[in-house]
Amino acid sequence: MSTSKIWNREYTVLFLVNLIVSTSFYMVSTALSKHLVGLGMTVTVTGSIVGVMSFASMLTRPVSGWISDRLNQKWLLSGALAVNFVCVLGYGAATTVAVFIFLRILHGIAFGLVTTVTMVLVSSFIPVGRMGEGMGYFGLAQTLAVAIGPSISLALYDAVGGQNMFLAAALCVAVSFMSAQFMRYTPEKGVSRKSNAFHFRFRDLIAKEALIYAVITMALSSVNGIENSYIALYAEQVGIRNAGWYFTVSAAALLVSRTACSRLTDRFGFKRILWMGLGCTAAALAVLSVASAEWAVPVFAAGSVLKALGVGMLQPALQAATIQSVTTDRRGAATSTFYVGTDLGQFAAPAAAGKMVDLAGYPFAFRAFIFPLIAVGIAYMVFQSIKGKIRSV
Repeated sequence: MSTSKIWNREYTVLFLVNLIVSTSFYMVSTALSKHLVGLGMTVTVTGSIVGVMSFASMLTRPVSGWISDRLNQKWLLSGALAVNFVCVLGYGAATTVAVFIFLRILHGIAFGLVTTVTMVLVSSFIPVGRMGEGMGYFGLAQTLAVAIGPSISLALYDAVGGQNMFLAAALCVAVSFMSAQFMRYTPEKGVSRKSNAFHFRFRDLIAKEALIYAVITMALSSVNGIENSYIALYAEQVGIRNAGWYFTVSAAALLVSRTACSRLTDRFGFKRILWMGLGCTAAALAVLSVASAEWAVPVFAAGSVLKALGVGMLQPALQAATIQSVTTDRRGAATSTFYVGTDLGQFAAPAAAGKMVDLAGYPFAFRAFIFPLIAVGIAYMVFQSIKGKIRSV
C-alpha cells in the first residue's frame, strides 16, 4: 500500500497495538515479582520465573522471523495477541511454580512474535525515504508504555489486588487485539510465493546482513539491562533512598529525544547517528560511575538524560538500518535477528555486571560497559571498510 504520510491508517493502528500491548507487558513485569513473593515463593524461584520469559523469547526469535516472512502477518499478529491474552489472564489464576513457568515460556514465545511481526508490518506502511523517522515515532509507543505501565500496575495492585491487576493487563491485550482488526492488509506484503517457501535455510532464520546491527543492539541493550537491574541499588549506596524519579526523568527525556531526533537518521545518515548515540550512552555510564553522596542527585539526573538521548537517537536508527539491509520478503528474518541482539544484551548483561559489582563495586561495573559501546562502533567501521573493498573488486 503506497502512502505519502507516516501517520496513515495502518501505521496508526500498529502504533496503538504496540502501545497497548507494551503497557500490558510492563504492568505484568512490574507486579509479577511482588505477586510471586506474596504467594510464598522465594526470591530465587521468583527470579527464575521472571527471567525465563526473556530466555524463551530469545530462543524463538529466528523462527518468529521465518514464520513472519511466510504467513499472513495480520493473522499471525492476531493469534500471538490471543495467546498473550490467555497468558496474562492465567497469571492471576496460577498458584504453582510449574504453571507459572509454563505461562512465562508461552508468553515469551507469543510476545516475541508480536514484537517481530509489528515491526515488520509497520515498515511496510512507512513512506520511502522516511524509515528512520517512522521507526522513531513508532518507538514512542514503547517509551510511553515504560512511563505509564509500571505506575498503573502498582496502583492497581495496591488498590484491587494481584488477580484484578492481571485481569486489567489482560484486557489491555484484548483491546490491542481488537485494534489490530482495523488494519487493512494484503498477504502480498509479507507472504513468500516461492515454491520452497516452507523449507528451512539458515539465511531464512538469521539475516547475515543485519548481524552487525544486532551486535550494536546487544551492546546498547546491555546498558539497558544493567540500568534496570542495578540503578536502584547503586542509588541507595550513594544516599538516594528512592530512585523511582530516575526512571521518570529517563522516560520523559526519551520521549523528547525520540520526537526531536526521529528525522536525524534520514537527514544525516546512520554513521553519524551511530557515533552520536554511542557517545551519549558512553558519557552516561561515565557520569554515573563518578556519583558520590554529595552530588548523587544531579549526577544521576545527568546520567539519565544522557542515556535517554543516546538511546533515543540510536535505537530507531538501528531499526531502520536493519529493515533496509534486506529485501522486503526477508524483513521478518532481519527483525528477528535484531531482537536476538536485544534479548542477548538484556539477558547476559545483568549477570556479568553482578559479578563485577561483587568484585569491584558499581562504579567499576558501569565504566566497564563503556568498552562494548566503543568496540561495536569500531566493528561497524571495519565492517563498512570490508564491505566497501568487496564492492570495489
